[in-house]
This record gives sequence, structure tokens and C-alpha cells, in this order.
Amino acid sequence: MATPFTFEAVANDIAVSGGEVSLALDKAGNPSIAFSQAGSGQIIVARRNGGSWTHENVPGSFIGVDIRPWLAIDSTGNPRLGYQDLSSGELIHAVKSAGQWSFTHISTKLTPIQGPGGVAGVTFALHPGRLDTESRDVGYFVYVDLATDGIGFAHTGSIGPTPVTVQVDTTELTTFADPSVSFDPSENFFVGYVSFFHSGSPQDFVSVRETHVVDIEQGTFSTPAVIEGSQQINVRRPTSIARTFSDGCLAYFDMASKILKASVSSGGFSGIETVAANVNNIVTPSAAANRGDFRVAYSDTDAIKLASRSPSGTWTVEPVDAVSAGSPSLAYDNAGTANIAYVAGGTLKYARRSE
Repeated sequence: MATPFTFEAVANDIAVSGGEVSLALDKAGNPSIAFSQAGSGQIIVARRNGGSWTHENVPGSFIGVDIRPWLAIDSTGNPRLGYQDLSSGELIHAVKSAGQWSFTHISTKLTPIQGPGGVAGVTFALHPGRLDTESRDVGYFVYVDLATDGIGFAHTGSIGPTPVTVQVDTTELTTFADPSVSFDPSENFFVGYVSFFHSGSPQDFVSVRETHVVDIEQGTFSTPAVIEGSQQINVRRPTSIARTFSDGCLAYFDMASKILKASVSSGGFSGIETVAANVNNIVTPSAAANRGDFRVAYSDTDAIKLASRSPSGTWTVEPVDAVSAGSPSLAYDNAGTANIAYVAGGTLKYARRSE
């Protein structure tokens, strides 16, 4: 029998906006959570150390309702954020160092054509820098470029061009959305996202896609692989991707069939697997790797749930907390401890369990 989760209310005195949060762990396994305050959209970072939580408003940083502020902890233990600024719509990289926050507007426009500026669907990860030490803590951003409705990539490093195109359709018949990113332990960078082919028929042709960086110095990505594509699927929430040394898991929610799916490559096998059926809550899943196996946290109408994949490819679902909640954020430390953050009833909660 699995060890039960323990629960903590992270911010009882703060009304949390929407249900989008981002959880990240430092090297010691201490969790931090980025979220926004209801009403103002003020970004707040909560940090747990020694069993107690502290909260910090990130100066001048505001986002819209149901927008996720992406959080990462750098190699020195400092928080970094990637987010779409509420007033300008631009991509902001916020870094805390020596007790002070600094802010950089990341260049994102993929072409000089006329059209709306700004970004949507921002996602973000820090380069681990264990092998490529020159790139340690370089911010890697993927986003929807509103000028082209394409997927763009930008980084804060000195190696290779930025921004560059991941995929854009110049015919304007296909638009792209809902990216997710992950480094694998070999420091390869992977991107999952969704495309919509607008054929004029009542239903778009929807496909889930995956690509990876081929050459960072040239700014090139692999030819996108179509994971699943049909007029019978409907994916309208962000994907979530996790990687091990040789395997991958790209989780996404098919609203048409109410099935939480995962495209899994493992042990030479590759295919689409049903993580959970009859899911009635339209929220974003959160995939993670735990010592070679894959896990997906998600929110159904009756509970936050955790799906675990066995080495043989069987998914087992267990309830974590019997509440109606927003999109969870899942992370595992090196000891195999599960950490989940989520918003229930306007309150930010944190669940933890050793596996």
C-alpha cells in the first residue's frame, strides 16, 4: 500500500487567482511555488524551508487570470521566472540574485511582418549545465508568437541565435498553441505543442506534436513528429512533457473523448497510452519522471489524482486529495519524493509523499 500524502496550506491568507501554479525544487529538494493573487494578478513566490513557508511579492510583476508564471530554481538556489506580462503582453525573465530582483524583456517576434506583438502560452526551463557548463542556468523559453500564431524559441545565452522559429505556417491555415518543454539528463531540449488546421469544416484538424533542438548554435529544431492528429480529437489545454535518458512521456488531455493520454517512448516501444478515462475536468496535466518511471498529476472534478506508470506500461490512478482544484504542478526530488502544488477553493495547497 502506498504511503499517504501529507498536506500543507501554503497561503491561507492570500486569495489565489485561477488555478495555474508552478512548483520547482532546489538541489536539496526544498519546494518553491509561483502563483498569482486574485484580483491584482500580482506574482508571488512561496518557499518552504525547514517546514515553514514564506511568501514574497515579485516587484512589478503581474499576469492575467489562468496564466501560469513558470518557475525554476537556478544552480545557486535562486528563483527565476518566465511569464507573459499583463500590461505589455511581452515575455519577461525575472531573476533574483543577492536579494534583489532584476527583469529582462526577452525578444520574441519571429518575423518583421505587421501584426500584434507579444506572446501567449509561455513555458520555461533552465539549462542544467552539468555537461555543458557554459550554458548552466541559461533560460530556455518556448511560446506562441502572436504576430504569426507560430511556436517560437528564445534563450538568454550567448550561444546561437535568439529568437528562432520552432514551427510557423505561412499560409495561415494552421495555428499553434499550448507548448511544454523538458530537458533530459543528457541536456537535450524537447518541446511538445498542439496544432490546429483550420480547413473551414465545423471541426479543426487537431494534432499533438513534438520536436527537439538539433543544433543550438544554428538555432535549428528537428522536423516535428505528429504524435496524434484527427478531427475527432480536441486538445485545448497545454501539453506536459517529461524525459529520462532515453525515454519520454508527453501527456495531454483529449476533451472530445475525455481521456488523459500520454505518448510514451520506453524501452524501444513507442505509442499512445490511456492514462485515465472519463476525466471531466478540463485542466492541464503535469508530467514528471521518478527514477526512470513516469507520473502524471491531474485534476478531475472529484479529486487531485496521480497516475503512475509501471515499467511494464500499466497506468495506476490514485486520489491524492478529494477536492475540486485547478491544474496541479508535479515534481520529484532525487530521493523519489512526490511534490504537488494546486489551488482548491482559492487556497494554495501542497502535498508531499515519499515513494
